[in-house]
Amino acid sequence: MTLADLLAVVLGLSLTTYALLGGADFGAGILDLLARESERDRAALATGIGPVWEANHVWLIFSITILFSAFPPAFSLLGTALLAPFTIALLVIVLRGAALGLRSSATAGTPAHARLSHLCGIASAVAPLAFGMVAGGLASASTRVSDVHSRGLSIPWAGPFALAVGAMALLLCLQLAASFMTIRLVRGGQARLVERFRRRGIHSAGALLVVSLGALGVASWQAPALAHRLTTTALAIVIAGVVAMVGSIAAFYVRRYAIARAASLSTGAALVWGWLVSQSPHLVGSQLTIRAAAAPGPALTAIAISIAAVLSAVIPAFYLLFAIFAQAVPEVSE
Repeated sequence: MTLADLLAVVLGLSLTTYALLGGADFGAGILDLLARESERDRAALATGIGPVWEANHVWLIFSITILFSAFPPAFSLLGTALLAPFTIALLVIVLRGAALGLRSSATAGTPAHARLSHLCGIASAVAPLAFGMVAGGLASASTRVSDVHSRGLSIPWAGPFALAVGAMALLLCLQLAASFMTIRLVRGGQARLVERFRRRGIHSAGALLVVSLGALGVASWQAPALAHRLTTTALAIVIAGVVAMVGSIAAFYVRRYAIARAASLSTGAALVWGWLVSQSPHLVGSQLTIRAAAAPGPALTAIAISIAAVLSAVIPAFYLLFAIFAQAVPEVSE
């Protein structure tokens, strides 16, 4: 394994962390939107996940930094070919953060509070949908024969398969948020709220399983080369993901919430790495590989040292953040 390959693995791990932790935050925002007029659900979400809503975007910034510094040609192509979906995703992330900040100063039950809650929920749904569509488009483009240098790169981020992957990302966020919230509410003895989030978990996990199997069918129709790689190179990961999805449904059903959370996290990791492995060693399109896009050797060495230094500070800080807020149990009056 070369240093470029190692940095690509670190990039994959960073994206996985963002998908899981940031995905749970997005899912909480969507659950907030689905709560409609239930202020108890919203209060539980704000107390249970709210303190770390925005912190997980650090992993998105970290991923962008690795891509920009270690694989500059890939960063350039992505910025050109996927300007529209990335712009949409970043805009709604900003709107989501602004809505959360303003909502905290608005009185619960007022029209302003309701409008800010709706804005936060809609933005929380649009962001993972956009990121999922980008992932689906990149996977499709990685198995197509195209001449990047002469005609430019076309990534079908709005095609049927990309839309299916976007729906998978949306449902995964809901499942992750439900799995985190059920454990938090069980600790707080909020039985009625636990049941509501448990049902959300069952529904989202079941829908994710159906959509995932449907996405394989769409891939065989729209991107047969990608479908072949998913059923050969990435087959073990695909099977692990399906088992995790079924396991999460079963765990929610029998109220084993710690197992449901572990299975939900495993589902997310399987989806991310199934995507990465299915298009490996390509980064963008069928011609720009990891090694072709890598920066010069001395630069990669400096980047690797910098990553080690950053992680040595970020990981303990995140551990401390989650450890502190894990002690606070949501107290929501029934």
